[in-house]
This record gives sequence, C-alpha cells and structure tokens, in this order.
Amino acid sequence: MFYKYQYIIFLLIFTSINSLYSQDTTIYSNNRKRSAWIGLSTLTIGTHATLYKTWYSKETKRSFHWVNDNKNWLQIDKAGHVFGAYFSATAASAAFRYSGYSQKKSALLGTGFSLAFQMPIEYFDGKSSGWGASSGDIIANAAGSLFAGIQNWHWGKARIPIRFSFRPSHFAAKRPDMLGSNTPSRMLKDYNGQTYWIDINPERIKERPNFWPRWLGINLGYGADGMLGGDDNIWKDADGRVQDYSHIKRNRQYYIGPSISFGYLKKHPNKAVRALAYITDKIRIPMPVFEFTGKNNPTFHPLYW
Repeated sequence: MFYKYQYIIFLLIFTSINSLYSQDTTIYSNNRKRSAWIGLSTLTIGTHATLYKTWYSKETKRSFHWVNDNKNWLQIDKAGHVFGAYFSATAASAAFRYSGYSQKKSALLGTGFSLAFQMPIEYFDGKSSGWGASSGDIIANAAGSLFAGIQNWHWGKARIPIRFSFRPSHFAAKRPDMLGSNTPSRMLKDYNGQTYWIDINPERIKERPNFWPRWLGINLGYGADGMLGGDDNIWKDADGRVQDYSHIKRNRQYYIGPSISFGYLKKHPNKAVRALAYITDKIRIPMPVFEFTGKNNPTFHPLYW
C-alpha cells in the first residue's frame, strides 16, 4: 500500500529539507544539528499522526498479523517501497551532513532515519483487519535505505540515483476505484503507469574515467502493465457483480536507454544553467528507450518518460 503515504513522504521531506537549507549559513553547527533532529522528528510524528487519522483510524482493529503480498502487482509496489526508502534516506543524510555531522555518520543517521520512519507504517498495517504487515515491504524498505546509505557512506552523496516516472495507462479507466479516477490519484495508485529507473554514469561512479560524457547516463528501468488487481484481473464490483478481465495479460517491462543530467553544473554562476542542472538531476527527461517484455522482440520508443 505504498501509494497511501508516498505523497506525504515526498511533500514533508522536501519541506523539511528545503527549510533546513534556507537557514543562514552562519548558524553554529550545534544549532544546525538541533534543527535537523527537531525537523526530522516533527516530520516523523506529523506524518504518522496524519496517516493514522486519515487511513488507519477508520479500519477495524485486530491482533497483529502478517500477509504475504510479495506476488502482488508484479512487484511494482515493492519497487515503490525501494524508491521511497531511497529517497527518504538520501534526503535525511543530506540534512544531517548540512547540520555538521561527518560524511559517514550522516550516512548512518540518514539510513537509520529512513528505516525508523517506515517501520510504524508496517505496524499499523499489521493491526488493521483490511491489511497486514508485509515482510516484502520491510525488505524493500531496507534495500532502498541501504542503497542510499552505502552511496552516502562511500561518496558522500548518491551517484547512482533511483528515479520515478509516470505515464497514464488505459487500464485505470477500467477500474478507477482501485487505480485512480484522475491524474493525481493515478500517479499514486495505477501501477501500470509507474516506471522506476536506475541511472548509471561512469563519470559519477569513478572520479575521472576520462572517456564518458558527464551529462550522459544509462537508464535501466522496470515497469509492468495489464494489472487490474493485485493478484489477478478478476474482482467483484460495488454491486457484487464479478468483473472478469483475465484475458488481459499481465506483463513485466524492462527498459534500457540513455539519460541526460547536468547536475554537475549546480554551482554554475548563471541561474538558468543552475535551474537546468537541478531539473535534469531530479527528473527523468524523456529519452529514447528499448522495451523488453517477456520473450517478445524489443520495442523501440523514440521518447519515453
């Protein structure tokens, strides 16, 4: 159920980090550390309180229990957990580093924050009759946190970023109650339209390889489509009628293609260049890709986002 809190994580972490970075750089390190702890603690408490009131307070409670949802949504929801954990660990590590902690301690604190931030959500799930705690979610959370933490420990920043992109699918219209009825809700709930990318650039990984353009990367992506439900494409609608779309094939999709990022120009004196650097460093720019689905021949997309 990653979509339930994805938007809250993004909004609150961005707000917290941007607020922290906007402080006067002459503030003493101890004050910065205090601000980081207060800001991130407030973020955690506020997020969980909001989630509980919005989602979990309306659910029937039961004893803590587990569910095995590892096969649901062809693991796109687990990719979402990896991305969310990576994102929160990266942002928290940046906050701790800015506040005055060392590179390695910031990486440890950021990773720990990301893990601690997400564990209560699994507990809430485990106590709700409509859901259950998921070992797969916990593993995905740990994987995303560690992926960011290891990079921050070794390099002081993430040089192999994970990115997210969305393109509307026609499947959402067939089941809007599950996959979303408008674009904002579909971005969070329609797993058919979500793609998760790892961006690899040899120049970023190795300090100076001297053979690869700094602005050019290689994108490896994972997505899926044909999904109208978690396990299968058969369900009962609100009137109790069985909706059978089992004829629609559920497919995993793998992508490879180039990526563009000018993130290394973030300190350029020209504001327009700095803006371009920021945008291309955070958002995947539409580029050509090859798509591989099952045993079929690869499909070429001139532009894919």
